[in-house]
Amino acid sequence: MLEPTAPCNRNSQRFNGEIINCDALQIYEGLPITTNKIPAAERNSIPHHLLDCISLNEEPWTVTQFRGQAIKLIEGIRSRGRLPVLVGGTHYYTQSVLFKGSLLDEGAPHVPTDEQERRWPILGASSEAMLDELRRVDPVMAKTWHPKEKRKVRRSLEIWLTTGQKPSDVYERQKQALVASDVNHNLNGTCENGDSETDAHPRGLDAASLFQYEPLILWTHASPSILSSRLDHRIDSMLEQGLLDEVQSMHQSLQAQESAGKAVDQSRGIWVAIGYKEFLPYLLALQDTALNPKDLPILKHEAIERTKIRTRQYAKSQLRWIKNKLFTALSEAGALGRLFVLDASDRASWGSDVGDSAERITAAFLQGTGLPDPHSICPAAAEMLSPGGRQERRVRHCDACDKTMMTDDSWRDHLKSKRHRNTVKAKRGQNVALED
Repeated sequence: MLEPTAPCNRNSQRFNGEIINCDALQIYEGLPITTNKIPAAERNSIPHHLLDCISLNEEPWTVTQFRGQAIKLIEGIRSRGRLPVLVGGTHYYTQSVLFKGSLLDEGAPHVPTDEQERRWPILGASSEAMLDELRRVDPVMAKTWHPKEKRKVRRSLEIWLTTGQKPSDVYERQKQALVASDVNHNLNGTCENGDSETDAHPRGLDAASLFQYEPLILWTHASPSILSSRLDHRIDSMLEQGLLDEVQSMHQSLQAQESAGKAVDQSRGIWVAIGYKEFLPYLLALQDTALNPKDLPILKHEAIERTKIRTRQYAKSQLRWIKNKLFTALSEAGALGRLFVLDASDRASWGSDVGDSAERITAAFLQGTGLPDPHSICPAAAEMLSPGGRQERRVRHCDACDKTMMTDDSWRDHLKSKRHRNTVKAKRGQNVALED
């Protein structure tokens, strides 16, 4: 069972579950505040896996490594007659475990980062430079990525460089292989009542066979205004608990590694944790003996504000992933009925709106008594799960502003923006001046 963000401990206790962390940063040792790990005292003796697995000076895990570890754990938990509960905010981690063959990441062998950049210097270039190269070798794949999605752009280029195959072709073959496998499975299989599976499933495809395991997905959702306020409060709370001390320890670890001659890729792994880069100017100022001490409070305030802004931006990106990536994958599998929205907007009603609803849905799922209509769970579910509540990913680039948008709504908003209109007007004026 997959739960991107859910009332995991309550369900795990009632349904004899064990939790598997799917947060890419919580796999690192220490840093409980920075990575927002659930305190040991709140785990209620429930086994929690894939926490504190690797140190700060180790090579970051790839999604393939994570997927392999997670699947081993799931098999072990199931063999003990217990329920695997996947929890966490790195959605491409959870989705990689959920779907068979969903990883374009599997399209090429993994080569250590240092060796890659020695053999192919382009992999050490900027995101924009790598995307330009990807446009040259595989324009179809390049259109699916935003310029800021450096990890994905790099991985696509890596597939091309290590295999000589276009990543878009690799991805398409993965999808076709799954479809062919499903058709073959359905044509040759029979249902328990003796009927052929093609009779039981008129479309000729067994959507469940697209999944690694039969899934139930619980998504806790809060209205944007409430969520933003909670996120700001969470940053304040993290600072009170010692966030700055952890960020300083990260900086000291980085300096120690670099002093030892080790090049650290700060665009990957724990170094992209929200808080580190945001507080870096303040940390450097603390070491600057020439700086006026009166400037430190200003720099600290700016760092806090940057951390809050970045946290809110990340929450929006998680929402976009669910609406675009996860919705699309579930729709293709004919399994949108496995995704349930739980409204967590009202803290006072958490027990009933989230806890009770999650237990009721989970019980129906495990007992096979029939899942309720996901749209009926709450008003937020009806809104978020409706076709109008989600958008297909569609990359568009405004040449005038040199800005890339990922959805139709963001594209329309950009065209209406004052910045875009002023930029276009200014460039038109420049052109007239040149003609004169």
